[in-house]
Amino acid sequence: MKPSPLVLVALTLFALTATGLYSQSQTQNQTPLPARSRADEILQMWNEIGNNLIAMAQDFPEDKYDFKLQKDERTFAENLLHAAAFEFVVTRKASGTSVGPDFGEGDNPSRQAFKTKADVVQFVQQAVAAGANVIQQQGDAGLDKTTGWGKRLVHNSYLWMYAIEHSGEHYGQLVVYYRANNLVPPASRPPQAQQPQPPQPPPTIASTVDHEISAVEKLVLETAEAMPEDKFDFSPRSLNIPSADYKGVRTFAQQVKHVAASNYAIWSPLTGDKFPDDFMGGNGPESVKTKADILNFLKDSFALGHKAAAALTTENMLQPAEHSKSIRLHLATFAVAHAFDHYGQMVEYLRMNGITPPASRAKSD
Repeated sequence: MKPSPLVLVALTLFALTATGLYSQSQTQNQTPLPARSRADEILQMWNEIGNNLIAMAQDFPEDKYDFKLQKDERTFAENLLHAAAFEFVVTRKASGTSVGPDFGEGDNPSRQAFKTKADVVQFVQQAVAAGANVIQQQGDAGLDKTTGWGKRLVHNSYLWMYAIEHSGEHYGQLVVYYRANNLVPPASRPPQAQQPQPPQPPPTIASTVDHEISAVEKLVLETAEAMPEDKFDFSPRSLNIPSADYKGVRTFAQQVKHVAASNYAIWSPLTGDKFPDDFMGGNGPESVKTKADILNFLKDSFALGHKAAAALTTENMLQPAEHSKSIRLHLATFAVAHAFDHYGQMVEYLRMNGITPPASRAKSD
């Protein structure tokens, strides 16, 4: 016997309800993420409304900055200036400082003091940044501090929320100003589709080797730049480390010059450039002595490497280089390996002088 349509409908509804309840129970059973600090929560709200105001200030046409709907209300620019000034007032109260530019008494800066769109945008940006810095610096403890506000004491957390709500109120007014000018507020626009990236050319033997040269060039050059000039003649021998034998090792300057001179020696057969006579001996010319001259010598040697890489093709890469028994590809890549060898030694020279190599520093350093 076939089930009736009503039975089928009931079964379908039951299945959908059960699926929804199961999904909901799964969500409820998931362990929630730990709560952030109160200061982080306040900071997020502060930045969200602040960034919305900044986006409007940057986006609204400058020729409409003095637009207003009613004659007895603030213009678009005056609304922004007022919201930002009030943020400064609260930030100053909470921090006990006079942070920010002088915009006169109260929270209604004169439009004459901020005549251009750029002036207004900068003022809003400064207000948002100033408040964010104080919230971060004071942390949760700062939220519990009390400050005089009118005729009573209030917690700083009250001041920050008051300012956030105040900025939100004027953001809402500015949305109306946008719509009145047949414009869509930045936050209400659909996300822009990413522009298709032009197709990358397929890698070649030349581009691959050139990439490797660029990588070691960056490391060696940054390391050489990081060593102070008065330490360029340093060698580990001067440390008199017990049981260590550093007799005859190169100074830091000689390490850098050796890399550069070797680059010329190894890559010049690939480019056809004449190897300079005064580069013999492995440490480059004696006339190159100052840090600036040594760095230029190093940069020029890597420029020759890029020229050598550009000359490589699939047809010639396995052919012997001019006046050499080594094939072109071997010479091109051997210079990279050699530079990496001495880069490792230069890194140790930096550390022996209490200097962190650039590649090992945190991004904020």
